[in-house]
Amino acid sequence: ITEATMPQITQGIRSILSIPAIYSLFRNLIGGDSLNKSLVKEYVRPRQGDRILDIGCGPGIIVPFLPEVEYVGFDASEEYIFSAQQQFGDRATFICEQVTTNTLEKRSYFDIILALGVLHHLDDAEVLQLFNLAQVALKPGGRLITFDGVFVKKQSPCARYIISKDRGKNVRTKEGYLRLASEVFSDISVNIRHDLLRIPYTHIILECTR
Repeated sequence: ITEATMPQITQGIRSILSIPAIYSLFRNLIGGDSLNKSLVKEYVRPRQGDRILDIGCGPGIIVPFLPEVEYVGFDASEEYIFSAQQQFGDRATFICEQVTTNTLEKRSYFDIILALGVLHHLDDAEVLQLFNLAQVALKPGGRLITFDGVFVKKQSPCARYIISKDRGKNVRTKEGYLRLASEVFSDISVNIRHDLLRIPYTHIILECTR
């Protein structure tokens, strides 16, 4: 399950975001570095030596914000993986492949699993597959961190409009994401943020502990 194979809108101007350099530039313009710093510090909270699996890692832009860890990133996009290897291959492992319970070599192994900007590209069945994969791959006490756009009540009309134009076709409500996570995990922390980008946007961060 990776962004490259997810249902998404890839026509018009949104199609150029599949180009790693354009994607990275766009994220920088809207405050991607600041977002990643906050995400890592407040929610991922990695420790040196942690084993981290990143599902749908894209061009690996989270890596510079992590301490010295054992990081493995999966993505089905050859362009993204090539870019990630060129920039961060000296401190991380990147694999151009879909992650499934069949292709996962190590079970009960990872301290942290990341699925950043992934769930809103997946239908309900695929989201449940990802949650079940995380359950298998995590150590007891390990955590899955997901991060996506979300529709909430009393949301800025501008934020709602921007989110509705996302490449992912399955942006959900808070209740929609939580319902799916609850089918696999019983220990779930939910955070809604409106302040992580330079543009109006609402994010949901789920922290699911095995």
